[in-house]
Formats: sequence, structure tokens, C-alpha cells
Amino acid sequence: MKTTIKLLIITLLCAGVASVADARKKPAPSPTATHHTITPSVVSTSAPGIWTYTADLSSGQVMNGDGFTIFDFGGYVSGSIFAPAGWTAVAQPTGSVLGVLPPASNPDDPALFNLLFTRTGGTVGPTSGVINLLNFGATTTDTGQTFVGWSSRDHTPTGAVGTDHADIISAPAPARVPDGGATVALLGIALTGLEGMRRIIRARKA
Repeated sequence: MKTTIKLLIITLLCAGVASVADARKKPAPSPTATHHTITPSVVSTSAPGIWTYTADLSSGQVMNGDGFTIFDFGGYVSGSIFAPAGWTAVAQPTGSVLGVLPPASNPDDPALFNLLFTRTGGTVGPTSGVINLLNFGATTTDTGQTFVGWSSRDHTPTGAVGTDHADIISAPAPARVPDGGATVALLGIALTGLEGMRRIIRARKA
């Protein structure tokens, strides 16, 4: 009985040592770098006038064909879209760079123009920091603003195709009529009605 127990203990110890040795032979998985895609943001606005956006890239690289889209740019003035050297800028009612969709909360409105910015001037990066891609934009005739969708795609630091990204951003839109406008109009109608009633009452008294 004692011999059997000793043999069992020895067997278990040998198995443990073998497992440790095997674990040491296997390389630990390398940490995955966080990938941040092209991210646009508003630099300046004019209503009506030029809207300017910038775009930043971090922990990745932009290759030819990569880029980003700003959807539903209200009041777009034909031919006014612009981008830095090395980028192709196109305005069209539907579609986006590489077909990347806007967020579900802000679907593409085919009645408004999308601004598509596509890299054509060679690779930017790779970088583990932030690279500013300079200024992009267009001119609008609208005097208001709203939130619209944007989307983008680029490449990871190792050259793999990056994950699609989408979020919201400010863009021009028609000015909204203040909520008080209807109230003022109704008040005017009410006052006109009161004045009419007074005239009727005065006429009867006379």
C-alpha cells in the first residue's frame, strides 16, 4: 500500500515538472497594440462660409485608398471641397470612403452631400504617437449646425487592414426656427381677436 502511494506521488510530481517545462517552452502571447484610426474634428466654422476640419492619426498608418467621410454636409457649395496635398476630395450625395457606414444613430441622408477624403499620395506613418493630417473642409450656405455621422478606415502599425470606425461630428444645417416663434404667432392672433371683440362690444354699446 505504501509503495503504491509513493509511486502515485512520484508520478504526480513528474507530471507537474513536465507541465512547467512545457509552459516555459511556449512563448507568452505578445500584447496587442491599441489601434486608433483617423479621427476628424472641427477646427473652425462660418455660417454661411467655410467649415474646416482637421484629422489625427495615432498608433497606425494611412495607406493609399484609406480615408474618412463626413456625411450630410448641409448647404454644400459645388466645387468648394478641399484637402491637403496627397489627398483626393470628392463630394457626392451617397457613399463613403471604402464603403464604411456612418453610425446607426445618424444614417446617411441621400438629400445631402457627403465629403469623401481619400489618401492618394503615399503612406503616412506608421506611428505610435499622433500625426496631424492637416485641414479638410468645404463651403456651406447654411447658417445653422447639427450632428452628423463620420466614418473612416486605415491600417494598423503592422500593415493589416484596420477596424472600421464611425462616430458623430458637427456639420452645417439649415437654421432652426426658435420654438418661441409659434408661441409669438399665436399670441398675435389672440390679441387681434381680443381687439376685434372690444370693437364689437363698443359698437353695441353705442
